[in-house]
Amino acid sequence: MKAVLLALLALPWQVAPRAGAPPDPAPMPGSLQSAIRPRPADLLGETTAKAILANRAKFRDNLAKVQLGDDLRSRWKAVRQPVTLVAVFGSWCGDSHRQLPDLLALEAEPNPFIEIHYLGVARNKAVTAWPRGCPPQKVDRVPTFYLFATQPGGRQKLTGTVVETPPRAGQTMAMALVELLEASGRAL
Repeated sequence: MKAVLLALLALPWQVAPRAGAPPDPAPMPGSLQSAIRPRPADLLGETTAKAILANRAKFRDNLAKVQLGDDLRSRWKAVRQPVTLVAVFGSWCGDSHRQLPDLLALEAEPNPFIEIHYLGVARNKAVTAWPRGCPPQKVDRVPTFYLFATQPGGRQKLTGTVVETPPRAGQTMAMALVELLEASGRAL
């Protein structure tokens, strides 16, 4: 009897819905059912624009809303000093969802003088490895964009940052990053 009961319990049980029965309602936000829904894995360490866009719909949706004017595109392409731009972000972070797509849009406009690295972090914001030549930096908030100027011998020198949101009201992150690049070029 015990063996029969165990065999029955091992069978896949499915209950057919009654004919004409309404479909199961969607889980209510904040309910246990909605909390169980699997979330995308956090992106950790060095990653790519393609992986970021594949990770969460919010990145794709916000990228679709980015509008780079011709002036901003021209200024991005006019950078002629070799630099490394490191974007430290959290794939779980709302500010990263809003701000990182501006850099993704800029990166779609090729500039051989601008090397871009994306570093995903967990909620503790610990960066496990920085791009070659870039001295490690303390990360307090995400996203943070670090700009390094390439020095003779390939060494990188930190020349500026944009932390979490653009520094001026009404400014987009794309505008802030282009201004950071231009200021770095003038300082060299």
